[in-house]
Amino acid sequence: MRLLKVLEITNSMEKNVFLRILEGFSANEVDSLAAREIEGIISQGDGRLKNVDHENIVMLFKLIREQYKSHLEEKLNFSDQQLDVFVDILVKDGNAIMSREWFAELYEREVGRLQQQIKSFAEQFPLDENEFESDSRQRDYAIYRNCLKTAYENDLEHNRTAKVSWDERTILNTLATCLALSKHEIRCINHNTTEPLKAVELDTAIGILKDAGIIFFRRKTNTLYIPDEIVWVLREILGVQLANKYLRRILGTLRPSEINFIASRHNISRSLDRSEKEQEILNQGLSVSDLLMSGMFKSGTLRATRATRLQELMEKELELDVPRFGRSLEQKVETLMGYFNDLEKDETAMLTAHGYDKMLAELHAYNEEINNRIRDTFELQAHDVMNNEILTDYSIKPRDVLYLLSTSELREFCRAQNIKASGNLVENTIKNYRNIQDLYMENLELVGGRDLNGLHEKGLTVKESELGVLYEDLIKKGLIKLGLFVDEKLRKKLNTFCLQMDAVINNGD
Repeated sequence: MRLLKVLEITNSMEKNVFLRILEGFSANEVDSLAAREIEGIISQGDGRLKNVDHENIVMLFKLIREQYKSHLEEKLNFSDQQLDVFVDILVKDGNAIMSREWFAELYEREVGRLQQQIKSFAEQFPLDENEFESDSRQRDYAIYRNCLKTAYENDLEHNRTAKVSWDERTILNTLATCLALSKHEIRCINHNTTEPLKAVELDTAIGILKDAGIIFFRRKTNTLYIPDEIVWVLREILGVQLANKYLRRILGTLRPSEINFIASRHNISRSLDRSEKEQEILNQGLSVSDLLMSGMFKSGTLRATRATRLQELMEKELELDVPRFGRSLEQKVETLMGYFNDLEKDETAMLTAHGYDKMLAELHAYNEEINNRIRDTFELQAHDVMNNEILTDYSIKPRDVLYLLSTSELREFCRAQNIKASGNLVENTIKNYRNIQDLYMENLELVGGRDLNGLHEKGLTVKESELGVLYEDLIKKGLIKLGLFVDEKLRKKLNTFCLQMDAVINNGD
């Protein structure tokens, strides 16, 4: 759900922390051009941000996005209140809107999963032992663990409570980066060295997230909202290069051997089946660029071979619609990730609400299990999610739904609906449910306002000279749908050179 919509459905009290953070950064803006823009926005509310309209608040957020990112980054890097655990839940696909109870359930699941991983890590890598190979990964773990232990326990020598200070945390963060420790590895070492991971009170968790400016909490409905724009900022901070739904799509096209290479490099059990390995790869928050450039390949594979395989993956398996794939391995990876990240932020209307609902209804009629598949994949609370409004609020788009079907399932569905069952099946299906006239009708205000840029952002292309005729045609169709009689003969009779009416309704009187 976009920030604008969240602002519209929350009251002034529920927006208070977010607005206060924005005001603080606005007052400290050093760039003169940005400062003038900020001043212009705030002046519209007589100097008080709470009086500014929501569109301009969104504009203000965009202007100070980098400061907001730095604020959240500091909160995450130096918080000892499990903020990282909460955020891991919130940045997953489908978790941008949650009831208080559903957040509690997901948090309980996450803590249980992490406790098991932390315990397993301690058994697999007993860091108290001093004998291990100097070039082993365990040596890196031991270095970080010993530094953390010193930072945590040195306060005890001065009769103070053991804790890691801000200065010590900055050094440990740098050390973790130099040792290339993943977030998962850092968390396991931290909780095996300092305090064990325990669940905190739910209201405490919600309060921490509100005070950090991460969520909006609507008390009337006991619902948590985290806008897409803040999710994107958090993913950047966490190094999440792609949303899970896109990484899942990539993993689904890899060969079994490639999945096994990734799993073995990240201590994922070989006894798991393929789907379980893929889920564990998603859970660990691994670097997508590292997976694509080296992780999915056997050690020693030539760069040229890797680049060729990546080209094949993009062109044949993923069927990316891009002008060029790039020449080098790095360029290909950048193209692939750029393509999916552009899709994530794209607000273009691929289908109308009617078209999306029709597609969902026919998918459900074809396979009733698709509802549960969507719920389970995106961890949605609602029982029946086959509704365009629900899925759109969770930023789950038609393509995201179609990619949950296997190629054979999608081909069978296409044949059942008389859709072309060869070539790019996803695009064929989207095209079948896409009605351009309905898209124009949904954006009638933009057509009437001759807003070419707005139409282009919605994926609709029209010449300026055609707008008048298009608007007239849409008005007529809208009136006819309402059951009114549009009398073309009467319109032509009444029109004069100076007075041209778009439509005339004849009510029979």
